[in-house]
Amino acid sequence: MGTHPNGPSTVVGGFGQTLSEWIKEQPSSKAGADSLPFLLKVLSVNKPLSIQAHPTKSHAVELNKQDADTYKDPNHKPELSVALSPFEALLGFRPVDQLKLFFKTVPELSEVIGEEAVGEFSKSEGDATDPLKTCFNNLMTAEQKKVETALHKLLKRADEETRKVQLAELVERLHEGYPGDVGVFGPYLFNYIQMRPGEAIYIPPNEPHAYLSGDCMECMACSDNVVRAGLTPKPKDVPTLVNMLTYLCESAESKIFSPENEDDYTVVFRPPVEDFALARINVRCRYTANS
Repeated sequence: MGTHPNGPSTVVGGFGQTLSEWIKEQPSSKAGADSLPFLLKVLSVNKPLSIQAHPTKSHAVELNKQDADTYKDPNHKPELSVALSPFEALLGFRPVDQLKLFFKTVPELSEVIGEEAVGEFSKSEGDATDPLKTCFNNLMTAEQKKVETALHKLLKRADEETRKVQLAELVERLHEGYPGDVGVFGPYLFNYIQMRPGEAIYIPPNEPHAYLSGDCMECMACSDNVVRAGLTPKPKDVPTLVNMLTYLCESAESKIFSPENEDDYTVVFRPPVEDFALARINVRCRYTANS
């Protein structure tokens, strides 16, 4: 639901009238106002969606000027997703110690990235932004044949002893949907988030993520700007994605976004943006209120 030109909502009983047109007609609307600052979606993810990120507002302006066919508006796209069912996602780079462990225990991943880049990252202390960016760039730009060979070796090697530790089930599932795609290595780089119904994640600009399965309600700024790099047949923009990411390494637990209690029956998810907030109202059976 929203007023973005790529998919404007229409008014029920409005004979095709768009929501933008309806808003403009309302006496309470500001002069010339014809849009909402947010989009609201209900998603049912049956197949993993692309590894992607969304630009900041200033970057979106640049991208829109450079390539308006791909980046169709000059707005940012921070997102909030609230799980309606058990929900899986990849979100943000893993903590440095976890990345170092996977580079050591998943030789196929290190093989694609390259020994030198992995070595520089593994011996890094403190800020690992630059060596991690090099590793990610090497992975995303690796030759397709090299990626396919490494994935074949990885899937063949996986056995019962290593399945849980090395995320074999998830990797196999991604490979079934996107055989030979470099994004299949994503679970080793990004936090694997498993949300219960009612839990939420906030996705700021420049944060890599991918929805894997489940139902969610998603609220975001009014934009359609997506920079993709894996798990997709759609156009990718790897150079832009590699250069825009922040490369913050944080835990999966830190990604769960908690709401604020508004009253006895309302909680509000307030991300650090002005474009939107999302309220969940749970009215108990036989509840009455005076206001």
